[in-house]
Amino acid sequence: MKKIFWVSGIIVIIIVLLIIISNSYSKSNNETIKIGGMFVLSGDAASWGNASQNAVNLAVSEVNNNGGINGKTVEIIYEDTKANAQDALSIYIKFRDIDKVTAIIGPNLQSELGVIAPILEKDKIPIIAPSYLSTENRVVDGNPLLIWQDPSFESGKLAEYVYNSGIKTISILGTEDAWEKEVSIAFKNKFEELGGNVLYFELVNPNEIDLSTPILKATSKNPEGIFIGSYFVFLNSTKKLSENNYKGKLYSIEVDDYLASESKMYTNNLLFISPDLYSGDFTEKYFDTYGTKATIPAGQAYDSAKILFSILEKTTNKSEIITEFSKLKEYNGVSGKIIFKDNKTLMPLAIYKIVDGNIDKIEQVK
Repeated sequence: MKKIFWVSGIIVIIIVLLIIISNSYSKSNNETIKIGGMFVLSGDAASWGNASQNAVNLAVSEVNNNGGINGKTVEIIYEDTKANAQDALSIYIKFRDIDKVTAIIGPNLQSELGVIAPILEKDKIPIIAPSYLSTENRVVDGNPLLIWQDPSFESGKLAEYVYNSGIKTISILGTEDAWEKEVSIAFKNKFEELGGNVLYFELVNPNEIDLSTPILKATSKNPEGIFIGSYFVFLNSTKKLSENNYKGKLYSIEVDDYLASESKMYTNNLLFISPDLYSGDFTEKYFDTYGTKATIPAGQAYDSAKILFSILEKTTNKSEIITEFSKLKEYNGVSGKIIFKDNKTLMPLAIYKIVDGNIDKIEQVK
């Protein structure tokens, strides 16, 4: 009889332990919302990815320190895309199949989003990104949700600014990268529409190092200004223009602190267009946390996280999150008032000047 009671006791203890372990596991899973974060964290564009990661971490800390989302902790799993489209695709598949994330924030580059977009309709994984994707490459309404200025609109606004400043002849140098190609063509079209004369236009390989011939052609007809619609060849092209003693005006788009600092010997007084400076106390919080100022796309990444978290308060169902993406018309964030209209994202813009390697804001674009 004692043996029966002893065996029964052991069985009860085992059952209780199994229930405790099961409840603990269930509780751990039920109280965590997994989000994938994919950014360029190494290589030439790492400044953009690091700024994005810092900003998302700031948003995650804020939400978790305030009790999480409906009592659940947000867990971010980061991966480095290395500015490589195939790496981005592999990371996406990992997030989908292994990590089984609820949603993804990122990536940074249009080329990375471009390889992921075709499979989003089947997978129904919500993506919100401080990035851009051309309309023809989007297969699902509202997914990915883009927290980035439409480049054609932005570049067109710069063309207006340049033309209205009295510049009537210009040369344009861009690359075959999808985003840079779009901004270069948009600038050309708007400048010519206004009555300006484009003396030279070329799109080079984004990995091109020797720009001697394109720069020689760009300067040969003595344009009043040159527009560099590129991040990839910005440093090489501005250096070569300086070596060729070009004295005209220089213009560009979305220059960050890294490019401004690295090109300080060649780009004094260069003007460029970019999203307006961030509002509220975000810049102070960012600086206090990381000891550096918030540069693009930190604010856009922060807004991406905050928008996603606000939707997750309503639902964690992937299809329903995507539906909420498609219903979003505007959002007031640290990037200003963001408007979503006709598959375009519009946000406040400003004109900036590089002065001794530093970036000064000149005026807001109306």
